[in-house]
Amino acid sequence: MSETDTIVLLKQENERLKRENEMLMETVRQIRKTANRLIDRYVVGSMEKRRQ
Repeated sequence: MSETDTIVLLKQENERLKRENEMLMETVRQIRKTANRLIDRYVVGSMEKRRQ
């Protein structure tokens, strides 16, 4: 395999990893959003009920 072939393969792998990373970051954003909603609903909501 020539140096040029290696560079092409490495660039392809880099692009694949970038796409995978973006997908994982989107998953993390969704998890954070869900966690925040759960906290608001169950923790903050239960504290507000106690005050009443």
